Amino acid sequence: MEAFNRWLREVIPPIALVLALDLAAMVVVFALSGASARVGTLRPVDTIPDKGLELVLVGAGVGALACVAARRLDLSVLTLAIAFVGLLDADHLLSAFGVAQPIRPAHTFAYLALETVALGVAFRGRPELVTLAASAWFAHVAGDAGIFALFAPFSFAYNPLGPYRVPFAVIAAALAIATGYLVRRRRNGESTPDYADTARITA
Repeated sequence: MEAFNRWLREVIPPIALVLALDLAAMVVVFALSGASARVGTLRPVDTIPDKGLELVLVGAGVGALACVAARRLDLSVLTLAIAFVGLLDADHLLSAFGVAQPIRPAHTFAYLALETVALGVAFRGRPELVTLAASAWFAHVAGDAGIFALFAPFSFAYNPLGPYRVPFAVIAAALAIATGYLVRRRRNGESTPDYADTARITA
């Protein structure tokens, strides 16, 4: 039970923060966009299960690579990787209600910067969350197709993702490996007593 409670403590706060940021980005980008940029609609309903499975597999791949680099199966990292990849599509909410919106508020460099800064500030003792979220963002976008305004809300010029998919996938893999390294370093630091603790133990 203690392991389950620790898992909850490790995954729920970052997930809640990322979901809140995603929804906030959706509202802000919608408010700043003009009518000509609001061309996003919901994908055909019958394609949603396949897309959902794809996102789970992409997230699991990011998490598995991080775990390999960490040299241990870390369920928190695996869960967060899947969640971070999947939650990026929470910015479909408006189009799910039939409202045309920009494509896609959380699939922008501005959102990536906001997300990583917010996680870094909110969870200063867990630097791996920053690299994991960035890895999830690049992995998610690398798996997408179509046109996106990567520089929104500063520019709503839409461009195809095709030329960027391979570089983004490489960046995602590198960041996942960095995540595993940070996890391993943090775990080793937690399990190694400092000098004062050692003195108390041996006294």
